[in-house]
Amino acid sequence: MFQPSCWNVLRMNLMTLYDDVINEDCSMIVPETLNTPHLVLRYFRPEDAERVAELAGDIHIASGVLNIPHPYTIDDARDWIGQHRFLRDHGEEIIYAITVRESAILAGAISLRVNTEHAHAEMGYWIGRPYQGYGYATEAAGSMLELGFRGLSLHRIYARHLSWNTTSSGVLTRIGMVHEGVMRGHASKWGVFHDVHWYSIMDDEYYSSSVHADHPGRDPSGV
Repeated sequence: MFQPSCWNVLRMNLMTLYDDVINEDCSMIVPETLNTPHLVLRYFRPEDAERVAELAGDIHIASGVLNIPHPYTIDDARDWIGQHRFLRDHGEEIIYAITVRESAILAGAISLRVNTEHAHAEMGYWIGRPYQGYGYATEAAGSMLELGFRGLSLHRIYARHLSWNTTSSGVLTRIGMVHEGVMRGHASKWGVFHDVHWYSIMDDEYYSSSVHADHPGRDPSGV
């Protein structure tokens, strides 16, 4: 784990961007909202459970996300949302609702599962079927890269998708991730084994690329 002195340096580096990102106990306090040109990423609320169940309960969505069962009930959604604060407060995972800026409607979810010892995080996301094809996943993922690298000083952010999910491949390459390779038969979903494709981006790649200067999730008016 990072030493307290490392957290102090990190906090100093972040003060102009994210106030109080790291607690004295090394838990994370991240911004409650992240703004992008077309989206607002915010913490989930208990009243989102019905909407989450509606979107994540779609078998098309559940089939591509390993930890979403089918059927997916409102109680499942409530239990999931109820875990978010604990995960965030313990520095384990940051989960945001993806909402459309103009309508405030909830369209999906995105997260960073953080490993503080190795300064890396896994990005995961899903977009409800009615909201696919609008670039929302790319925009939200770009904003999460900014949070991870500029806000949390991560060294590496990675993501993965099942082999048939070529849409996610496009999202990850558009935000600057590199295809690292394929793990054959790595994941089982509903009794079927799938190859899993892995992608990543390093901090130096992020800062030296156009992704940092003008990524799809950047809002000129703020983070």
